[in-house]
Amino acid sequence: MSLPVRKACFLEVLRQTGNVSRAAREAGLSSSTVYAHRAKQPKFARDWDAAVAEALDNLEAELVDRATRGVEKPVYYRGEIVGNVRNYSDALAMFILKARRPEIYDRTGGGPAVAGIRGMTQEEAKAEVLRRLDRIAAAQIARGTVIDNDDAGDAGEEA
Repeated sequence: MSLPVRKACFLEVLRQTGNVSRAAREAGLSSSTVYAHRAKQPKFARDWDAAVAEALDNLEAELVDRATRGVEKPVYYRGEIVGNVRNYSDALAMFILKARRPEIYDRTGGGPAVAGIRGMTQEEAKAEVLRRLDRIAAAQIARGTVIDNDDAGDAGEEA
């Protein structure tokens, strides 16, 4: 496999996992090699950053999905599955709220400041929300977990 093919493989695995070591290993490269290329090649560094950002967007979408929809777990009785129960994680939901709205939910001041959020115009905030929703929708399409709009309700419409 040529170096350009290995680097493309690295970026794809990085996009899927967000794990540099695993991506390098699966591409047949050492971590030191990919870090050296990152330091010397600005385009590769930009592609790397974009791959990590996409991996984090996908992780964020998955965590929001788990926090809001829960996770199905089997119920066993005498060693056999007799049903399922949906478990929700209040801790995960609170973690997401503290990260996304620290000014409200992180009253201890331990969370990082969200740069520019208070100085954002309503149009900028709306554009940012729409951008994030588009990324989440794209991630769900890629995973095959698209929600039917009829199931999502009419939260955007006023009664």
